[in-house]
This record gives sequence, structure tokens and C-alpha cells, in this order.
Amino acid sequence: MNPTAKKESEPQIIPQLWFVVLIVVVGWSRYLPLSHPELFNFTPVLALFFISGAYLKGKSSWIGPVVAVIASDLILNPTYGQGLLEPFTLISIIAYLGIFLLGKSIKSSKKTIPLFIGAVGSALLFHGTTCGYAWLINPAYSKTLAGFWQAQFLGEPGYAPAYLFLRNSLLSTILFTAVFSWVYNKNKEKRFFFGKTIQPTKA
Repeated sequence: MNPTAKKESEPQIIPQLWFVVLIVVVGWSRYLPLSHPELFNFTPVLALFFISGAYLKGKSSWIGPVVAVIASDLILNPTYGQGLLEPFTLISIIAYLGIFLLGKSIKSSKKTIPLFIGAVGSALLFHGTTCGYAWLINPAYSKTLAGFWQAQFLGEPGYAPAYLFLRNSLLSTILFTAVFSWVYNKNKEKRFFFGKTIQPTKA
């Protein structure tokens, strides 16, 4: 038997440490706004779901980002006065799923333009979904087109404007999409990423 083929057939060791790194990075990015409110929504979470959808194959490709987000939620939600199954948290999970499927739609690619468009789309999808939900349930917003516009870009009076959250989402998602994509392509020959054995795919 070809020694190289035998080596290729051996199961890869799942890097459990990568899960811990993800949880720490995601948790840190979501804890930071407590002391620096201007950094709300500056997080790798959206890029994590987008890149996982774009690059990882198999039904369990969502495990890395989901574990990282849920673990950080369990730790941080009490700090924000929220439970794990708060309606807003569930809406956020729906948005994450949409971002993951957006990544699936572009598949693996090294090209800059599809990744950039996907990163921007991910940020817009999350912002539109969560702010749209806020518009529906918050009595501070009139249930009109003007009220919807206010929820998306201005936010509730007395709080930071919503466009700052959108700005942070766009910047961080573009940045971390570039970083995760670079890490993936650099480690492609090792045949694992985000704690999951993967098969190389064509761009």
C-alpha cells in the first residue's frame, strides 16, 4: 500500500483547542461592549457563520460556530439581563442560520468579490432582521415605513444610533471574513478547520 495513501486515509485528530479559542474570541468580542459601548456589534460571529457555510462540508459544519455562540450566550446573557431563550436571542439565531445558508450559496471560493459581497450581505441580513424585529415589538417605533427606517438607521431615542451598529457589523464581518478565509486557505493542506475534518473543494 502506498504510504502516502495510508496517511491520507487516517482519521484527522479534531483540534478541540480550536473550539476553546472560538469560544474565547467570540465571548471576548461580545463582552467588550460592556466597557466600550462604541464597539457593540464589532464581532467575528457573523463572519464565523458565513465562512463555515462557505467552506465547510457536511451536516456538522455548523457545530463550530453554534458551540461558540451558545457557550458565550450561556456565560454573557445573564450579564445583559437576558436568558438563553429570550425572543431576541432566537431571532438572532434565525439570522445566523440565514448567514450560514448565504455562505453555502457561494460555496468555497478564494475570489475576493464573492467573499466581500457575502460579508456585506451577512452584516445587512443580521442588522435588517434584528432591527426589523425591534421595530415590530418596540412601541417606541411607529408601525409605518418611517418607523421602520428609524429602527434600521436611527434607533430608539436616547440610545446610540442604529447606523453605528450597522457600521460595526460591516467592518468586523468584512475584516474577520478576510482573516478566516486566509486561515482556511493556509491550512487547507492540513484538511481540518474550525475543529472539523474537511475535504478540499474547488473554487
